[in-house]
Amino acid sequence: MVESKTTLFAFGSNGAAQLGLGHNHDTTRPEPSKVSFNSIRQVAAGGNHSLILGNDGTVESHGKDGHEERVCTCDPYRISQVSATWTASIILSDDGKIYTRGEGSSGELGLGVGTSYVAQPCVIQNFPPSGTEVVQITSSVSHTVAVLSNGELWGWGKGRHGQLGEPAEAVWSPRQVRDLPFPVVKAVCGKDFTCVFGDRDKGCVHMIGLKQRDRFNLASSITLAVPGWKDVAASWSNVYVVRDNGELLGFGRDDHGQLPPPGLPPIEAVAAGSEHCVAFTETGKVLAWGWGEHGNCGEPTDVNGDVKGRWNEIRLAGTVEAVFAGCATSFVMIAALATHDSEPG
Repeated sequence: MVESKTTLFAFGSNGAAQLGLGHNHDTTRPEPSKVSFNSIRQVAAGGNHSLILGNDGTVESHGKDGHEERVCTCDPYRISQVSATWTASIILSDDGKIYTRGEGSSGELGLGVGTSYVAQPCVIQNFPPSGTEVVQITSSVSHTVAVLSNGELWGWGKGRHGQLGEPAEAVWSPRQVRDLPFPVVKAVCGKDFTCVFGDRDKGCVHMIGLKQRDRFNLASSITLAVPGWKDVAASWSNVYVVRDNGELLGFGRDDHGQLPPPGLPPIEAVAAGSEHCVAFTETGKVLAWGWGEHGNCGEPTDVNGDVKGRWNEIRLAGTVEAVFAGCATSFVMIAALATHDSEPG
């Protein structure tokens, strides 16, 4: 069986060389990341580092998450999912265990009270609970949640605003988020919140967090049901939902143009960074908008570095397979090496 080859293009903030381009300069034009494997499954990005997961179950780390090791392993197991807080890396192995490395003073590692730094991946003990499996991990700036096979949601890290259920300054080990109104199918994390989704046909949506801090009316504006959703994402202050018909819904902050601009064509999938979006359309075009000061939305931007009320098309030859986004970083996975450019929409 011949493994299909993919190329990962990256652009945006790169001061810590987190884009894996071989240099540490911000870039507005997509450049191929230098990875050692031919086929890529997922990208997760923190404040100054990125994790690139290959289909062979290995992970390469670029930039800084509190350690210097570039290759991330959980030998003898392969890695199936990755996520990242600002300074920590979270890894789900194919034996069903979660490993973390990096640093965090609010429980971001999930390794127990007071553990704020580890240089090598360490397993979170006694998790998940017996009889369950982890089906998804996702993170934001300082907290992580795990969706389990029985529909439960567990989380750890900073919980001051109720993003992990009962407010707590730090949750040092995985804790169940209780009293959810439905079994969770998927979750997304923002800076001070977690948003969970239920059965896709019913489209149940529930917001966790933003206790007395809903500055951008996210919790008050988000709909309670989006029947027929096919993809979801969250920035620090927004939630995005793609419906089966390609409509992209957005809720929350819009001072940098984070909400979907008018006239968007039907969307296939969306990724949200700190305060920007990267999406690819049902016809395979890549679009970016929002806060683009570091080049993460391509060119042009306005005087404030925003792509507001419109989008930039990021031109890449080849078939788009996925998009990913981080803290002012953007990634596009395509099926072949490509030339590139961007133009306003």
